Amino acid sequence: MSDKAEEDLIALVSSEQRDFRRILFAGFGILFLLVAMSAALGVYYYSVANSLEATSARLERNAFDSRLAADRQTNQVANLERAVRRTYDEFRAASASAPTRSKSAAALEAVGAYLQRGAHSLNDELLIEAASLNRAGAAPEAHALLVGATALLAWERSGEQIATDATGLPDTLAKAKAAFEKAKTDPDLAPLAQTGLAWILFIDASSNRSTYALADCEAVFRAIEASAVGSTPGPQPLYWRAQCERKLGRTHEALRDYALALRQSGEIADASRDEAALTLAMNAFHGVGTELVATFDMPDEDLRAELDLAGSLCGKAEEGQKGSPRMLLARSCLDQAIRLRERLHQTNNQVSGTAENVSFSYLRDGDFDGAYANAAAVERTGLFAWNELVRALAAKHVATPAARKAERDARRNVSFFATGRFNPCELKVLLNAELFAEARSIVEAEHKGESLVCAATQTAEGSGPPKP
Repeated sequence: MSDKAEEDLIALVSSEQRDFRRILFAGFGILFLLVAMSAALGVYYYSVANSLEATSARLERNAFDSRLAADRQTNQVANLERAVRRTYDEFRAASASAPTRSKSAAALEAVGAYLQRGAHSLNDELLIEAASLNRAGAAPEAHALLVGATALLAWERSGEQIATDATGLPDTLAKAKAAFEKAKTDPDLAPLAQTGLAWILFIDASSNRSTYALADCEAVFRAIEASAVGSTPGPQPLYWRAQCERKLGRTHEALRDYALALRQSGEIADASRDEAALTLAMNAFHGVGTELVATFDMPDEDLRAELDLAGSLCGKAEEGQKGSPRMLLARSCLDQAIRLRERLHQTNNQVSGTAENVSFSYLRDGDFDGAYANAAAVERTGLFAWNELVRALAAKHVATPAARKAERDARRNVSFFATGRFNPCELKVLLNAELFAEARSIVEAEHKGESLVCAATQTAEGSGPPKP
């Protein structure tokens, strides 16, 4: 080969190599660009997904809050309608001379009925309020008692609740408390004044601000004990005490006090429209039924008096129901409370305040299908902390696609309720040890970093009001 031909060949190969390198570099450049674009798109889609997830979570929370708010408003309207209906009935039944009853002794008698039993007809309200405005001839302590009762009546009519983030008592309750503090300096009026103070303390303890905190319930116990000097507490104070005992997990004491309140509330005629009497009996039936669930493991011999009283007042379970004898009795008592709620023209949401507790009787008997069905029915009427927890717990043991979805939805709702709303002290005695461990696991998984534990210590649980 000639030198020129060899040079041409070398030049051709060099040119081909340069072109190949250009193509190779261009390919690497395009590949790098594609990788960069893919990474950018990945970051973008990740950001969009997170944004959509955050938006979805926000919308779910808004829907949850809106549903609770709508139920509260509906209940407030229903309460107002009942008040209007009661006022109308009392106007029809009242005699023309009734409102003129203004003697101090009669007003104090009306205050006693109101504080001890919750009874307050329109005429009695007018009598108490008129007497509270008339200082002439009344001792300062007696006048203070009337002022305190008037403020409590105003609080009840307002339908207000103590806000979760409130500091101190609302003005109306603060006024009532100051008046009762003054009235209790008179030894003769002290029991009634202490009953009024116990009522205010119970309103606070049962609010979402406290959710039956131990210290707040202990204050209720002390006030009720002071109100019973020389006599037993009235049926309404017994109910307040039982409520706190129940929420603190003091099952035997709570069952005893609910049963005593039920016995003191007396017979309720089928045609009765006395709202105070119906409400008191409803609360007592609700409490007895719930505590029968909580005392599932206690021997009958230890609860003989309470079981006999509950059996005589609650009646037998409906035909065809399955379950252990005590859980059937518990459902009978809860059914009585539900019927009284319906007679009081409460909303479906308010009726479910008792219906949700029926699920625990099924869980105690190991009937997860029954518990899930009841919890699902309650959820259709509103959202309740306990019910959503039970719905998630029971659905976990029911092998159906609907139950799987319900478990996911219920767990999401559990995450929206504050842990204090689950009342762990009471929840612990309503469930057996295994199911409580499952319930605690659900709550703590949905509230990372928080624990579902009963704040009442062994020492605190041993304290409380003396046994009668």
